[in-house]
Amino acid sequence: MKKRVLLAIDMEAPAVWAASYAVQLAARLKLSLAVMAVFPVQPESLANGEISPEVLEEDTRLWLGKIRERCQQEGVTMEIFISSGPFYEEVLRFSNSPSSVQFIIMGLAGDFPQEGMECSPPLQRLHQQFEGEVLLVRVQGKVARLADICRQNFTREN
Repeated sequence: MKKRVLLAIDMEAPAVWAASYAVQLAARLKLSLAVMAVFPVQPESLANGEISPEVLEEDTRLWLGKIRERCQQEGVTMEIFISSGPFYEEVLRFSNSPSSVQFIIMGLAGDFPQEGMECSPPLQRLHQQFEGEVLLVRVQGKVARLADICRQNFTREN
């Protein structure tokens, strides 16, 4: 199974700037792109516990369409996955499936310095269980490796 890049988007706080980096990375490495939109669980809005593209809000559909167009321009094959549940749990579940993910790209809000970032328990679990590389993209386009953040936190604690 061919390796691919996973763009994981938390739809409670979508970090759309990470999409551009994910498409560029996939194009540069000649990998396919999987876009995973993770929605919070809202039982009243779900039919039988499932989310489908038909129930997505207009701006979400437009945003996904722009990513698809960018992928077509760059020659990147793209798949869209829609999920609901706790964000990091869903990302970890997807990355543990037989999906051949080599990179996970996630966006970060804010402009705080890398040394001030914390490796929260869900991020620590993702770092420990995912064999590939997790890259966190900030608004300014700066990229931080999750492995570096977790290593810095471990060094500070010891």
